[in-house]
Amino acid sequence: MADSESTNLAEFSRRLAKFSVNMYGKLVASKPNTNVVFSPFSIQTCAAMARLGADGETAAELDRGLQLVSSDVAKIAESFHQVLAAYEKSTILRIANKIYLMKGYELNDEFSALVSNKFLSPGQNVDFSKNVEAANLINTWVEQQTNNLIKDLVAPSLLDAQTRLVLINAIHFKGNWVHKFPEHATRDERFHLSETESVNVPMMNLKERFRYANLPNLDAAALELPYKDSDLSMLILLPNSKTGLAQLEEKLSTTPLSQITEQLQSTQVMVKLPKFKAEFQVELTPAFKELGMTSMFSDKADFSKMLKAPEELKVSAIIHKAFIDVNEHGTEAAAATAMVMCFASMPMFQPEPIRFHAEHPFFYYIATKQGAVLFAGKQLKL
Repeated sequence: MADSESTNLAEFSRRLAKFSVNMYGKLVASKPNTNVVFSPFSIQTCAAMARLGADGETAAELDRGLQLVSSDVAKIAESFHQVLAAYEKSTILRIANKIYLMKGYELNDEFSALVSNKFLSPGQNVDFSKNVEAANLINTWVEQQTNNLIKDLVAPSLLDAQTRLVLINAIHFKGNWVHKFPEHATRDERFHLSETESVNVPMMNLKERFRYANLPNLDAAALELPYKDSDLSMLILLPNSKTGLAQLEEKLSTTPLSQITEQLQSTQVMVKLPKFKAEFQVELTPAFKELGMTSMFSDKADFSKMLKAPEELKVSAIIHKAFIDVNEHGTEAAAATAMVMCFASMPMFQPEPIRFHAEHPFFYYIATKQGAVLFAGKQLKL
């Protein structure tokens, strides 16, 4: 990878990490006491496609709210293309974009060229007035892209004769750990929901060399679990206290991810990690508005660069749905929007293995080596 590309990707990843933290804050506030899993990259990619067809204040709000690298559409498109093209032939990560367009309408030539060449997103005409058929067509495509994990993304009630465009991003990841957890070592152990409550969960156990950091500033520890045949890893952030997740979340909002990952060092670790699954669905309009992206939903929305024959367009809904499954072999995760960290190694001598026991609520990312956050979430309960 050329130096300039590497620099651009680092900047893209830094901005995506910032967007991830901002969006996570809104999602957690809107759905307290819930396991959260979402794909910041999926949400950002889908909204960025809309940004390419926007102008004026609508465009400016999206540039700021999405933390985009530029206000120039060609540069925005190229920044996403770097990531999409890098994983186009990946066997474990699949990212797909698609634009559905009302029958009888055509995309603006420049917009069409950018989304098909840079976002690898072909347009397809569909009759939204036949809302059940149209929803079925879209949802079948999403299922195919996500190994049947994300179903019923778009409800027929969201579509009608007034619908002009539906922009979709789907992402599916299935990675095996470099160091698998032996199945015979998984046993029922306590997972503490609070100081007084706990439940028995299938707890995976492994002693191995991993990149680890003690983070006194965050009152937490970090552990990186790498995936085979890829530059992707899961980064788990575990508060030192059983009830410390809320305080950790607060500190993470002002802590760049790179600040955490650059402290990771290779050492022997005794890991306990529960097997877990989580699903999450959210309509993102309130979160977007809270992040300053309001015009796109109003009659003042300016998407004049999207259609060949310009029409007044606005966004009526942004639906996001995500799923994750973590077990002894690895992780399967998927997300779809109808809109994880930098890693370097320093060996150190460690006579006694460090304990990293995820026996209470924790936060996690799945990210690329460059720090692009593909998935993020928290596991509060099992």
